[in-house]
Amino acid sequence: MEEGNPRLWYAALLSFTSAFYILSIVCVGLLYTYYTKPDGCTENKFFISINLILCVVASIISIHPKIQEHQPRSGLLQSSLITLYTMYLTWSAMSNEPDRSCNPNLMSFITRITAPTLAPGNSTAVVPTPTPPSKSGSLLDSDNFIGLFVFVLCLLYSSIRTSTNSQVDKLTLSGSDSVILGDTTTNGASDEEDGQPRRAVDNEKEGVQYSYSLFHLMLCLASLYIMMTLTSWYSPDAKFQSMTSKWPAVWVKISSSWVCLLLYVWTLVAPLVLTSRDFS
Repeated sequence: MEEGNPRLWYAALLSFTSAFYILSIVCVGLLYTYYTKPDGCTENKFFISINLILCVVASIISIHPKIQEHQPRSGLLQSSLITLYTMYLTWSAMSNEPDRSCNPNLMSFITRITAPTLAPGNSTAVVPTPTPPSKSGSLLDSDNFIGLFVFVLCLLYSSIRTSTNSQVDKLTLSGSDSVILGDTTTNGASDEEDGQPRRAVDNEKEGVQYSYSLFHLMLCLASLYIMMTLTSWYSPDAKFQSMTSKWPAVWVKISSSWVCLLLYVWTLVAPLVLTSRDFS
């Protein structure tokens, strides 16, 4: 950011931080309103409450003086984004709950917000809300599209974020630190061509700089996650006539929100714990 516009920078910082926290608070209110009941839905109450508490704790840690001393770039902007993403993961987990009374369909959920609650005319009778139908078929519903959209956004950000110039140069072997051939070819050609060292196109005779097993494991896990995102973690019945959600999918998703918060907090406290490492 240019030094001549500090006010503009702080205004944008405050605007985005406030917007993320406001959206998070709205999400918490909607989740408590539509995914919990006074006499039931205990698991949903626990998920929302514990994640809300963890997000508050992570936000406080991000602005702690000790953290600011070692991590001057940390602040409420990152915490607000993590909080909003955690609320999304909480909703995503509860959208797989088998109990349909604690898991309203997203479209019916939106309809209840926008549609009038009173019957036509001067009557004060409340229009009954139909019970969401059970999941059937294999078409993508609104929950699937939201999950897939968030996944694509994260994938694009990760690809753009990691594709820096230096890393691209390493992949294309066009940078200053690209690999140089250390031996001669079979036809006796010299390692230098026109006085310049010859770059290696593919020099993986003795090993590579990454692990093949870890690379393919990550690809396998990513493929499984994409598959489960497209199917919304549903399981077919014995006759493959309908799709039902199971509790393991709920716990996997809610656990991912806790892992997300844990990783974020670790990035904040790691410089305080591992003082011998350079995190710059």
